[in-house]
Amino acid sequence: MDRDNMKDDVLKILTERTKKSYEAYEKAKEIIPAGVVSRGRLYPPYPFFVKKAKGCRIVDYDDNEYVDCATSYGAAILGHCPSFVVEAITRAAQVGLNYCMPHEGTYRLAQLVVQAVPGAEKVTFCNSGTEATLHAIRIARAFSGKDMIAKFEGGYHGDHDYVLVSAFSHPEEQLGPLTDPHAVPDSIGIPSKTVENTLILPFNHPAAFDKIKKYKEKIAVVMVEGLQGAGGCIPVKKEFLQELREVTRECGVLLLFDEVFTGFRLALGGAQEFYGVIPDLATYGKALGGGLPAAGIAGKKEVMDTIAYTGDHDKDSKTRAHYGGTFNGNVIAMAAGCATLEYLIKHKEEIYSYLNTQGKRIRDEINKFCQENDIPAQAIGEGSIFYTHFVTGEINRTRDLLRANLKAQRSFFLHLLKNGVFIPFMHLGMISFAHKEKDVQFVIDAHLKALEEVKEKELKMGVR
Repeated sequence: MDRDNMKDDVLKILTERTKKSYEAYEKAKEIIPAGVVSRGRLYPPYPFFVKKAKGCRIVDYDDNEYVDCATSYGAAILGHCPSFVVEAITRAAQVGLNYCMPHEGTYRLAQLVVQAVPGAEKVTFCNSGTEATLHAIRIARAFSGKDMIAKFEGGYHGDHDYVLVSAFSHPEEQLGPLTDPHAVPDSIGIPSKTVENTLILPFNHPAAFDKIKKYKEKIAVVMVEGLQGAGGCIPVKKEFLQELREVTRECGVLLLFDEVFTGFRLALGGAQEFYGVIPDLATYGKALGGGLPAAGIAGKKEVMDTIAYTGDHDKDSKTRAHYGGTFNGNVIAMAAGCATLEYLIKHKEEIYSYLNTQGKRIRDEINKFCQENDIPAQAIGEGSIFYTHFVTGEINRTRDLLRANLKAQRSFFLHLLKNGVFIPFMHLGMISFAHKEKDVQFVIDAHLKALEEVKEKELKMGVR
């Protein structure tokens, strides 16, 4: 972005504060497409470059300090660099980084997942949420003998072709009827046949059940989030999730909870424990690795045994789904994951009571301020996760956000950054166990100040 053409005051302030980041960004663009290695890290005026992070704070190249409500996109549930996790990583690194062979760490982390998650009878590991859903879909297809997958409009399940359909916002005319959404690819480069094999369901709407019943002979698995992350932090209704479980069971269709965001965050047992609904499969990432790349798939024994090889290659090729990965279960990530889950299990009551109470406190304070000051905005979310939308009325699905004031919303995120709180641009906010009460109050104050600033500038102008 051309800094000379910036007229917005908040952008000018941010560019003045982050001159070293700008220089680093310009260099990065010369050899990295767009200067970043993930789409979510690109935002105006340009991404700041990080020097270090500790606890709930992050410091950029220009020594600006922010209270971090990105928490590594949810991975740093205990904050950045907890001492016991760093110590576990250090001990592990002294005996090896990756063996490509079984070791105690994979078994121990699997034990901890089974202990924590109600529906986890067997567990396997990979390296990212995207890998987890990719492999889980193959497992579901192999187990069921069916090809089609079903996901919800606004549901984000990673960056592979099978699930990059109707996850992000699209022009209203492309969406189709509310009760029968169209499948819309989220990127160029996705084969049309892949899109055809992805059935899109309406989120939090009973019409989804009729659609599942209609296509039950073709659907291998229905994928759902306990909270639609990229869709705008929209929680699933508990009654809807309960009915979804009953319908999929009656139709002989597998149910997969994508717990990459919600796993070990809404509760120790994730959305399964939080809502009291048990799926057939679940995918994990982020918090599972304690800050390092680790992900997993867990579920019922009979489903997970689709990848239980016998060692007889000819037999396995006909009766087992392929599963592999060089860095699956690597020593360092397993050590970090074990240290994190052991801590979460030991301090379960304290951690989740605190996280969920403070998350609700943030949402309540924002909503109270908006109501008292006639600001057409609201905070939604669940547990320790929150997001502020500049729209009124109920938000049950992404279509309810089509009327949102996006100009005000974009400005709001920049004002938060100016006020010392980092939330990825137009993304979820989260707190970690490292956010003390004073940090939470700082986050609230920054939000209220940003709301005031946006009301004064954007909302008075009536722009969208």
